[in-house]
Amino acid sequence: KEAEYAQVTRDLQDLAEYQHIRLEQEAEIGRLETEVERLKIEHSEALQAMKSNFLKEKVNHEQDADQKIKQMKQKANDEAVQCLVEHTQKISSENKLLRKELLTLIRRSQALTEHKLELQNQRKSLVREHQVGS
Repeated sequence: KEAEYAQVTRDLQDLAEYQHIRLEQEAEIGRLETEVERLKIEHSEALQAMKSNFLKEKVNHEQDADQKIKQMKQKANDEAVQCLVEHTQKISSENKLLRKELLTLIRRSQALTEHKLELQNQRKSLVREHQVGS
């Protein structure tokens, strides 16, 4: 009986030891489960922050692109206006030169027409004088 009692006592001690180990393991499991939950939350928050940053950067890039397009359009428009101004000035200068040349030609034509009339009158006069003299 004593041997049985001693065996039961040892078994109870072993069981108590196993129970102590079991309690330690359950506590560790609980701690690990809590840590897993904390890491899940941390990961979720980090992922959410990354998504938020990505969307902010995307908006910033879109705004930058829109601004660059606007600047390029403005530059192209300014260059087109400048080109039209230069072309208009060139045509205006050419028109002034052509007007001046035309005015010179008109005056020359008038002078030639007057000279022709003078010569025709002179010829008539000479023909009359020749007819009167003959």
